[in-house]
Amino acid sequence: MRKIALMFVSVFLLLPLTASPSLDLRAGALWSYDTNVFSSPLPTGYNADGDFPNGGEFLKRHNVGVHLGADIFSGNESRFGLSTALALSFPVSSVSIVPEGEGNDWNYVKSDSLDEQHASLFLSIGPAFRYSFGSVEIVFPIRLSVGSYDWFTTGFVFGVAIEPGVNILIDDDFFLTFSAIYDAHMMKFLYSVSEIYDAGYIMLTAGFYAGCGIRIGG
Repeated sequence: MRKIALMFVSVFLLLPLTASPSLDLRAGALWSYDTNVFSSPLPTGYNADGDFPNGGEFLKRHNVGVHLGADIFSGNESRFGLSTALALSFPVSSVSIVPEGEGNDWNYVKSDSLDEQHASLFLSIGPAFRYSFGSVEIVFPIRLSVGSYDWFTTGFVFGVAIEPGVNILIDDDFFLTFSAIYDAHMMKFLYSVSEIYDAGYIMLTAGFYAGCGIRIGG
């Protein structure tokens, strides 16, 4: 992890030293869906009081929010750069599903859990790959992400995010941007003294954003 972080920092420091670095700044409206439900119908046959998945509770949550990003490349024709992004999402609907029963004899109980949800905040950084043809650019960032679903009250979540997107150039300085979002939140570290991490934790985010950006330099 330390070597990967040093690589990102080195790229970030070296890119501005190239002949004509370009910086893309993006802002967009975001919709996303968070869940740890990966099968339909939901599974049966595990202990409802066990530690998988995430204490036996499933979540389906829809969000709206804001996505901000910055990509730096060594020039307008460069295909490799460094990408960072910040996603702030506010829940608009949330359903919790809890298994009740023993052995293979139980029911899944659904409840509205919107009042229990908080805004989520995730920051990500990693390499970006770009291919241009005419006034259209295909951008493919792959980033490490860190963030929280409860304002870092209980801990913080690590994951890997990919955001394949399209930039449509209006002129040399302005572009429209559209992107899909997939963030696999795979590990939650806790502030608790007795538990370092949340066993069996996983949450996936899928969504998209649309917005605009400006290009500086190049």
